[in-house]
Amino acid sequence: MKTISVNRFASRGMLLLTLLSLTSFVAGQYRVGRGGLAGWQHIGNAHVDGRADHDRIDVGGGTFTALQMGVTGGAIGFERIVVHFRNGGDEVLPVGTVVRSGGRTPPIPLRGGAREIRNVEIWYQKGAYNEGKPRVDLFGRR
Repeated sequence: MKTISVNRFASRGMLLLTLLSLTSFVAGQYRVGRGGLAGWQHIGNAHVDGRADHDRIDVGGGTFTALQMGVTGGAIGFERIVVHFRNGGDEVLPVGTVVRSGGRTPPIPLRGGAREIRNVEIWYQKGAYNEGKPRVDLFGRR
């Protein structure tokens, strides 16, 4: 009859507990639904049709302090973002990051605090091995 050492049993239990805790944390942070992460509002989306692309997402107004992009359907390399404000001003946000499917860019704060956004232009390219049309979702934090 085989015996299992108490240390081995305890290590497996701790590993399982750690994995369950991480799963619970991630599920709480990335809630499924229109709101995404707590405090973030989904304000539009676009699909990357070719290898490199440029899209404009109309926000239709709304006051936000920061933006964030989420990616599904493949990796997207973000080059830059131009935010057009309701008052006629623009802000160029250099991003220069690749986001894998299921991920998000870090929060990108807007200068001057809460600003009313008219639309957002995004320049990006899909990853070399993507199949289909990756989707970018734009989120704003109030």
